[in-house]
Amino acid sequence: MLDIAFYSQEREEAEAIEVSNDFYEWLARSEFAIIGKSELKEMKVDGETVKVPALELAGINRRQLSDFFRNAIVEESDAMLEQLSSSLSKEEYQEVTHRLFLLQQLRKQIENEQYKYLQRF
Repeated sequence: MLDIAFYSQEREEAEAIEVSNDFYEWLARSEFAIIGKSELKEMKVDGETVKVPALELAGINRRQLSDFFRNAIVEESDAMLEQLSSSLSKEEYQEVTHRLFLLQQLRKQIENEQYKYLQRF
C-alpha cells in the first residue's frame, strides 16, 4: 500500500489516503501524473520537517485534478453498474466499489481548499 498525501497551508502533518500498488500504478500512467509540476517543499512528516516533492493545489492545478477525478468517477460508475447487474458476492461487491470509493476520497481532498499541497509520487 502507498499513500497520497495532502498538506494544509501550514504544511503540518499530512492527511494521507492509502491506495493499493495497482491503483497507484494506474494513477502514475494516467493524466493525473502530468498535471502540474511538483517542487520540493518543506513539510512535516511524522513530526519532522523534511523536503518532499509537492504540487501546489491552486488555480489550474486544482481544477484539472478535480476534472480528472470527476471524469474517472463517471467512467468507474459506468463500469461498476455493469458489474453490479450480475449477482456478486460480498467480497466481489467490495472489490468493485472500493476503486470508486478511493476516487471519491481523492476528489474530495483535491476540492477541499484547506489543502494547499499534494504529494503524489
